[in-house]
Amino acid sequence: MAESQPQHTPKEPHPWADLPSDKVLDILAYELYGPISVIGNEVDRLSNGTFEDEELPELIEQLQESINQLSKIVVTLKRYTKADPDLTTNIIPPATPKDT
Repeated sequence: MAESQPQHTPKEPHPWADLPSDKVLDILAYELYGPISVIGNEVDRLSNGTFEDEELPELIEQLQESINQLSKIVVTLKRYTKADPDLTTNIIPPATPKDT
C-alpha cells in the first residue's frame, strides 16, 4: 500500500501539501491498516505456532515488508509535518505537567 504514495525529492512539494488535514488522516488510516494487519496476523501465527517450519522464512519476509511499509509511511509523515511546522502544533497537543 505504501508504494501508492508518490515518491518525491526534497525540491518537489509534498504529495499531501495541498490536502486538508482530515484527508491526510484518511490517507494515513488507509496506508497504515494493511501493514499493521499483516504484522498482527503473522505475529499471531508465530505466537500460536500455526505455521510449518518451512513457512518461517516467508513469515519473516512478510513481517519485514510490512515494517518497511510502515517506515516509509512514517518518513512521509515526518516530511509532511516538517514542511509545515504549524501542523505539529495542531496535531500534537502541548505537553502538560503531570499532576502530583
